[in-house]
Amino acid sequence: MSEHHRPPQGDDDPLAGLPRIGARRPALWLLLVPAVLYCAAPVVANRIEPRIAGLPFLLFWIVAATVVSPLVIWLVSRLDPAFEEGAVEPLPVDDQEGAR
Repeated sequence: MSEHHRPPQGDDDPLAGLPRIGARRPALWLLLVPAVLYCAAPVVANRIEPRIAGLPFLLFWIVAATVVSPLVIWLVSRLDPAFEEGAVEPLPVDDQEGAR
């Protein structure tokens, strides 16, 4: 294996700060909140009345879900142990370098 394609060792390993495989990361379950909000819209909010801020209820629901989703994602990222440990986020592109 050439020096260029050798996996990093020790302190050079960008994945060193990530929690070990199988580590508990319960905050990731919160990522279901945006999916549930969007999937529940046709069932829960599929009506015109009441109007909220002049918007039909379904449209208001979708706008609210769109505003809440990035907030939930931000919260999950801050609650994740990998963020607290300052780990570098692995990118799929990094795995494809050896395939060239």
